[in-house]
Amino acid sequence: MQKQVFYPWRRYLARMFDIFIYEILWLSFLAFAFHVNLSNRNVFQSLLNSFAAIAIMLAAEPLWLKLFSTTPGKAIFGLRITSIDGRRLSYGEGITRTWRVISSGMGYNIPFYNLFRLWKSYKMCIENETLPWDDQLSYTIKDKKWYRCFLFIGANAILLVVLLTLIHAQHLPPNRGDLTIAEFAENHNYYAEYFDIDFGNKYLDKHGKWAEKEFDGTYYIGIGYDVIPEYNFTIENGKITGVSFSVEIRNNKELVHSFKSQMITAALAFAGAQKEISLYSGIPGKIVKQIDNNDFKDFQFNEAGITFTCDVEHSGYVVPAQFDFLVPEENADETYFSLRFSMIKEDGSL
Repeated sequence: MQKQVFYPWRRYLARMFDIFIYEILWLSFLAFAFHVNLSNRNVFQSLLNSFAAIAIMLAAEPLWLKLFSTTPGKAIFGLRITSIDGRRLSYGEGITRTWRVISSGMGYNIPFYNLFRLWKSYKMCIENETLPWDDQLSYTIKDKKWYRCFLFIGANAILLVVLLTLIHAQHLPPNRGDLTIAEFAENHNYYAEYFDIDFGNKYLDKHGKWAEKEFDGTYYIGIGYDVIPEYNFTIENGKITGVSFSVEIRNNKELVHSFKSQMITAALAFAGAQKEISLYSGIPGKIVKQIDNNDFKDFQFNEAGITFTCDVEHSGYVVPAQFDFLVPEENADETYFSLRFSMIKEDGSL
């Protein structure tokens, strides 16, 4: 005899929990395989994430049903799916059911159309009609005990912690501890890609020198003074104890940038490796804020056992409000700009 469960909210929440799991799996793949910034996803990218989660569900849910006759979300609510005679579904039967859920129940996850299909499914449930994908199947519930709601909330909280941990893990560079120049360069390139910091077609090679990327069909147009200064390294026993770069520009009639992108990337590459910075540390954010709030100003601060110093001098320029570049004064006889940025470990010297 065919048995059916007509509890639309339990069924819906169970499925959303499963999809949350699949989305975290997909985001983990993006994070570790392609270093995609998970904390900066736009609406279109989020929609693509949801489609990827649905694709994973199509492969994973039939396996859950074949092995356990349930899924993680359904298990929380005590839900179980079998054939009418009580046997577990085959993988093929599970794929057929899941595909019909995706098409008829979720509208292929197409915006707005999916809401219409969900509403139709909800109406069928509250009217005790068997949903199309459950025809010739038994959908049962073990019990409706109160603790299952708290179990659902707790399980979602755990998944949220997993997601936040994944995002915070991306804030740590690939190399930790005392760095060689090659390791610093790898950290630097990681942050430049992760935060989409534009250095044109340049990257740091294993010697810590700027090198050109292979041409990929992309053209870069520099605005203003776009020369990228080289890094200087202080080395003790093969490890970096200090990093610096300097710029000096005389009688330039072009815009001059603040070089804060280079300062921030280098600071994260060096400081992010230190033992003082943990998974949930707020220190990287403090470092970025200190640099970001001091365009064309001297500053000095200490974080993660490193002293950050910037000395700036300029004349013949105007600093426009809300912009991070200098504009030569129209009638200036001469212009001058000088910047020296350094990072020194407390036990190092420069």
